Amino acid sequence: MRLIILMFLAFTSLTVIAQEKIQKEINYIRSFRKESDRIVVELGVKPRLCFIPTKNNPNYVKFTALVQPYQKKENLYEIGIEEATGNIKSLRILSKNETAEYQSIKPYFPAAVAAVSASQLPEKYYDEALELYNKEQYQEAMETVTKSIEINTQDPEYHQLKALCLAHLQLYKDSTDEAEYALEMDMANPELYELIANNYYFLRDNENAIKNFDKAIEYDINIIVRIYHNYIKCLIDIPNSQRAIEVYKLYKYRLDSPNNYGDDSGNFADDLEFYAGQAYQQIADWGTAAEIYDRLIVVNPDVYGYRAQRGRLYQEKREFPAAIRDFEIALKLDENENVVLTNLATIYQELHDYKKAEAAYSKYLSKNPDDAVLISNYGYLLLDEKRYKDAQSKFETSFKIDETSIDTHIGRILAAYLLGDSKKKNLFIKVAKSQFPNIELNATTLNALIITGNYYYSEKIINIWKEAVN
Repeated sequence: MRLIILMFLAFTSLTVIAQEKIQKEINYIRSFRKESDRIVVELGVKPRLCFIPTKNNPNYVKFTALVQPYQKKENLYEIGIEEATGNIKSLRILSKNETAEYQSIKPYFPAAVAAVSASQLPEKYYDEALELYNKEQYQEAMETVTKSIEINTQDPEYHQLKALCLAHLQLYKDSTDEAEYALEMDMANPELYELIANNYYFLRDNENAIKNFDKAIEYDINIIVRIYHNYIKCLIDIPNSQRAIEVYKLYKYRLDSPNNYGDDSGNFADDLEFYAGQAYQQIADWGTAAEIYDRLIVVNPDVYGYRAQRGRLYQEKREFPAAIRDFEIALKLDENENVVLTNLATIYQELHDYKKAEAAYSKYLSKNPDDAVLISNYGYLLLDEKRYKDAQSKFETSFKIDETSIDTHIGRILAAYLLGDSKKKNLFIKVAKSQFPNIELNATTLNALIITGNYYYSEKIINIWKEAVN
């Protein structure tokens, strides 16, 4: 049965010291803040936080003195960071020769350069294009701002607007080219890096998406919430939960800065918190995830996604009554978002409440009749109920839609075996072996699939499978 679960550049070396994993890197310090039990240090390249603890730290005085002059632009540091805690274990300022070698990692904040046009037409076309863009008329907006560019090619704002239009038209490569041209004139613009990162995200190029999101938050000085929102969403989709949490903590740190000019109100901020909750959920830090979801639901009790995700958290924790309660509320909040019916079906199946499980599957499949995975899952429910003929029918329906699921092949084999049809069972085993030559079909197959984290089989099904393949 298939499980349904919905939810840069630093120069580094790794050293193992007394069982501790220390990451050494060349970086600059963007800021630091003294707290009661530590100093929080904000690194500039691949922006994140690290710490100088106060207690039991013989290097505290030395490290504190070294970070004090961080605002001197010439200072670069070699920093050794303990991976498990983020604590700084070694710190030194680079020599002049070393600094020259790593000069390229320093931030550069030049003013944007735009050529002045003698004509008023470029600005006129730009204003018209911006109005069209705000009306979501992206093709017309792009054509109009192109007129501005034809008269004045050296204004980064014109190219940025065109890049945005191209992105909305899903012309991501063209959009990136346009944004990179704008960066040549405005290389400290975090929104241009964000735009490029978004394009790579939609092109499923995670490496370049991360690289450009890191640049975006490195150059962000006004706390543009949308950038952190989009980056954390990208990271939980990959998934890279630890980095998502690092970015979330950096965002919270910057919000608390006395120099913060950002605005953490609105849907971007709430959904950013929501994605951070999912990152904590991915690493099984259920307490922190629950705190975030609880807080969001108190403020926004009618948001489907918050209820549904907290329900999935309860489901992971096997707190089924609480999960059912949240899923049922979520369904009332948005009847079109019926995927939580599959969560309910799985819970009721584990509770052996087969009638409710069937009702949930039936309701979901009435709206999603071509979902091969869920049809197959329904088949496994029917196997549990010893309704082998009905189960076989579900597996065959699923197979007609998608022949590439090992889970469905296994279901067909099990149903044929339980119906006493040895000829068909052996045929199905032969077909499965042909389709999946790298998967051994033997007594341990189901346990091997469970280990991947993508499948679940009850002990009953595992035992029947062992009999079927022997």
